[in-house]
Amino acid sequence: MDRKTQRHQQQSGQDLLDSYIEKMVDKRPSYSPEENNSGNNIGRIIIAIVIVFIGFSLITGTGFFSSSGPSEFVESVTNVTSGPNQDLLDRMNARMIEMGYVDLTDDDLRSLREDGVTATYVSNIRSLGYEDLTLEDSRRLARADVSSAFTAMMIELGYDLTVDDLVQLRDTGVTAFYTSNVHDLGYRDVTPDQLIRMQRIGVSTSLIEELQAQQVEDVPLEDIIRYRISNQ
Repeated sequence: MDRKTQRHQQQSGQDLLDSYIEKMVDKRPSYSPEENNSGNNIGRIIIAIVIVFIGFSLITGTGFFSSSGPSEFVESVTNVTSGPNQDLLDRMNARMIEMGYVDLTDDDLRSLREDGVTATYVSNIRSLGYEDLTLEDSRRLARADVSSAFTAMMIELGYDLTVDDLVQLRDTGVTAFYTSNVHDLGYRDVTPDQLIRMQRIGVSTSLIEELQAQQVEDVPLEDIIRYRISNQ
């Protein structure tokens, strides 16, 4: 019992036993420093995990909606934080062999994964018609953030694209969403080369809509490109 409490009891004439009983009846739950530290540690761990996920997505461009989905994202995060274990490398190698990629060493597999290439990624791209995909092509696609979703949507929009086309489109920043919007504005015959040029000079869909609103007739896409160049 501290001195302050003793002085208070002496001044009030309160009996020590009564004081003890009152204290037990009115006692409220308290949290020890260890409990508080435990809660703080859990919070810090959760924040750290979130930062790792966001940071990895920004650095590699392989978040939940790129590459091959959440399962690959988790595998990639594991690869960055602790490196792929032997079991993961063995399973990847087995799938790569099934697809015809033989004689890959563990170092080869690690190098592929560092570039964002996994067996699932290769399988998904091949399933879209790129059955002759080389490992170097896979690296180039993954480095350019060419996801299987982007490739599938561009095919759905009517494009027959080579690996070079896909890399150039994504390197320039062309997305399937942008392409679809251009189609919706009436330019369904827009070529990959035009998409790249439009993205490079900053032809937005809002600019196209603005120019269309000023004309009675449809505005040729090349005229829009020239207008943008002359007004930069």
